[in-house]
Amino acid sequence: MVGLLASPLNYRYFRQRFALKHTQSRRLPILSKHTQALVLQRRNHERFPGCRLLLLLTVILLSASPMKLLAQQAEAGDTSFELDVMTFNIRTSDGQDGDNIWPLRKELVLETMRAFDPDVLGLQEALTVQIEFLQSEMPEYRWLGVDRGLNGGVGLSEATPIFYKHAVLVPLESGTFWLADDPNPPAQPGRGARIVTWARFHHLETRRQFYVYNTHFTIRGGPRQIQAAEQINAHIAQLPAESAVVVMGDFNALAETSETWHAATRTGLRDAWVLAEKREGPPVTSNGFGPPPQGREGRIDWILVDGPVAVERVVTVLHSVDGRWPSDHYPVAAELVVGAR
Repeated sequence: MVGLLASPLNYRYFRQRFALKHTQSRRLPILSKHTQALVLQRRNHERFPGCRLLLLLTVILLSASPMKLLAQQAEAGDTSFELDVMTFNIRTSDGQDGDNIWPLRKELVLETMRAFDPDVLGLQEALTVQIEFLQSEMPEYRWLGVDRGLNGGVGLSEATPIFYKHAVLVPLESGTFWLADDPNPPAQPGRGARIVTWARFHHLETRRQFYVYNTHFTIRGGPRQIQAAEQINAHIAQLPAESAVVVMGDFNALAETSETWHAATRTGLRDAWVLAEKREGPPVTSNGFGPPPQGREGRIDWILVDGPVAVERVVTVLHSVDGRWPSDHYPVAAELVVGAR
């Protein structure tokens, strides 16, 4: 029996939305009046080979103008696009989890991801065996990132990979920094602090660009978490003005009340759950491999945005089969519009 504890806009809603996304057609470009005139001119002058070079140069110059205009419009914010994102702590495959070990729930993790069909997916606690399984089952995605210990992603290491749909997005640059006094890779493998994986993406259809950050904060609250939040904000502050930014992850701190949340949202980042026009599911994301406890609140998995990004919907995704849950965290999904406020 499938557990659908949130409203119909949760798991079943995303199944319907997935079908819609894959049946919508794209608009095809139409020839401009200039190009039509050039085509007619070419037909009239085919008997004069000497004119062909001049005609070719004219076509190149005129055809470059719309492309330049399109790029300027994207930069100026005249275009926008929908972007579906998800953050999901999938629980390490190295844990001693009894009936909830990775081999018994990996298909459920995959099913949960496919139901929402995000354009960008940020994972936490991911080990190499988990990443390889998901990549093999989801060929429409590629991923980027490294494990924090630089030890091949085994044992108690962890990667915070960013999966993205390669038919929709192209990463122009990416990197990893460590949440420590020294943000560079650790000198010795296996001794790395927590990390942030980030990327600058190019949206193929609109030519817009945006940034994604994915992280997993230490479970120890206080100064270390606050320092990590400030470090991310400092990195974002170096981006071009008015950049569209999405930050997501497991922050191990309560949203809206903790010092960590206030430090993260102090200088520009906004909580998508707070901003959303519609919210679905409970305001709790850690579950201990079970259903949401009655009367309990506590969002420790967040999606934050900065710059020209509007939030239409945020959902705490609840999906279980025969009493089994995909992880000890519920994924959080958001429907965003990049290029709008």
